[in-house]
Parts: sequence; structure tokens; C-alpha cells
Amino acid sequence: MKKRVIFLVLVIFIAGWVFAQDDDAEKRANSVDNWISGEVSLLGIGARYERMLDQNWSVGANIYWNNLFLFWNELEIGLSGRYYIWSKTFFVGIGLGFHAHSGTFDYEYTSYGYSAKGTWFGTINGLGISPEIGWKIDVGNPGGFFVQPGVKIPITLGALEMYGTKNNEFRAGIGFVAYCGLGYAF
Repeated sequence: MKKRVIFLVLVIFIAGWVFAQDDDAEKRANSVDNWISGEVSLLGIGARYERMLDQNWSVGANIYWNNLFLFWNELEIGLSGRYYIWSKTFFVGIGLGFHAHSGTFDYEYTSYGYSAKGTWFGTINGLGISPEIGWKIDVGNPGGFFVQPGVKIPITLGALEMYGTKNNEFRAGIGFVAYCGLGYAF
């Protein structure tokens, strides 16, 4: 009986020590407010700075550029806000800023009784709205290096400039960016 009591006290002591260590690591991770990362996607690169406002909310600035054969490009410079559903791990966010979306667009042309429909190259420049979802995974000690995979869908609202024409019209462009960021928290 005496051995069981000593064993039980020892188990409780070790468990308390282990959980106390986890609480210290969590406190360290929660005291880190600045996050900076570089992002790589299949066709582009980006950079992001993020400042935690509290346990769940952050604001930041980001820039990214995607490219496919110099004809299909995306460039975004903007501000972002994120809400961390699970305490700095899983997030949903939105970005707002300038966005340029180049690619092929459908057109319809009518002049002096002549009409044509087709597809041609152009660029939409304007307001960018980028909803996103992702994860921030600490590597090693909490609050140090992290990996951040995510997906964002940039939506561009602005003037379409078709190459070789002077016609500008309002259009919306939609993209898809799957990315993986690597950064450091300080």
C-alpha cells in the first residue's frame, strides 16, 4: 500500500511538472506579437508582416506576385486582418489593397455595323479583396520559426485595359493562390 501511495504521489508530481512546462511554453508563444514571413506558391513569391492585437486578432501588410509565362500575372500590395480560431494556429482572414490581375479576357466589340467576340490579353487594375484561410504551425519552440500553409482567393475590381485597344471597362478578376510561408516570430 505504501508503494502505491508513493508511486501515485510521484506520478502526480511528474504530471504537474510536465503541464507546468507546457503552460510556460504557451505563455511564451502568446507573448510574441510580431510575425514576419516569406511565402512561396507554385508560380510566385510574397512577403508578410503581421502584428497580433490580442490572442485571436491580428493586422498586417503583405505583398505578393504570381507569374505564368509573363502573360498571366498577379500583383497585390495591401493590408490584411486575420482571426485565429484556435489561438494562433488556424486562421481566416481578408486582405484589402491594390491588385493588378493580368490574363486573357473575353470581349465583345461592335463598331459601324461590325461586331466581334473573342478572347484577348488584358490587365485589371483596382481594388483587391483577398479572403484567405490557413494554418500557422510552430516549428520547435513556440514563438520562433513557423511554417504557414494557406489558400487565398484574390478578387480584383477595377478597370480592364485590353492590350492594343483604348477601351476601358469595369471588370472583376478572380484568382487562386495556394502558398506556403516560412517565417520567424519576435
